Amino acid sequence: MATLASSQTGEQSSPPQSTGTQPSASEPASPQPANSKPVKPSAVDAAASASKQARESVPPIKVIRNHDLSDASNPPVPKSVPTPSDSAAESARDNATDEEDHQKVLRFEAQGKVFQNQVKVQKGKIIDLQNDITSLKNEFDAWSTGFAQDDEAQACWTSTYYTPYYKDWCDRGRNLKAQYEASERQLTQEKAKLEHMQEDIRRKGYGNGVYDPD
Repeated sequence: MATLASSQTGEQSSPPQSTGTQPSASEPASPQPANSKPVKPSAVDAAASASKQARESVPPIKVIRNHDLSDASNPPVPKSVPTPSDSAAESARDNATDEEDHQKVLRFEAQGKVFQNQVKVQKGKIIDLQNDITSLKNEFDAWSTGFAQDDEAQACWTSTYYTPYYKDWCDRGRNLKAQYEASERQLTQEKAKLEHMQEDIRRKGYGNGVYDPD
């Protein structure tokens, strides 16, 4: 038994024999053969690449704002594409509107000419009255001057007027005075009428060329 154990111990302690000469540290490593297989990527690299591809394939996140939300009870109505018939109808309506506006302008201008003529007629009437008043005043002044030396001229404004001696002469003076006063009253009325007419025309949108022509 002692001999066997010694023999086994001796066998285990002997170093294994080298099958070849080991290269030294100073010798360069021999190059790999040209047909050597490429090194496969590790499992960690493969997982990182797959995660990157997954992130890139995901569409960008859209931020939804208040105006993007629609009430389910009132869904947006899709806009209809106009057809040629719709375009023709719209064009016809536009033309009709333009024509109506043009006719309104023509009617406005025609009525303006009517107003302008009315003002001119009224102004002419006032001018005629003023001329008549001037003429009556001159005649009455001449009548008064011609008989200014007559002490009995005051009889025209008294009860003596009915005396035949004074009647003809007094009638002329009294008539001139009455006409003059009546023309003065009418002139005041016609001026007020003109002012009212001009104000009414101005309120209807016409300029001074219509309500106050030369």
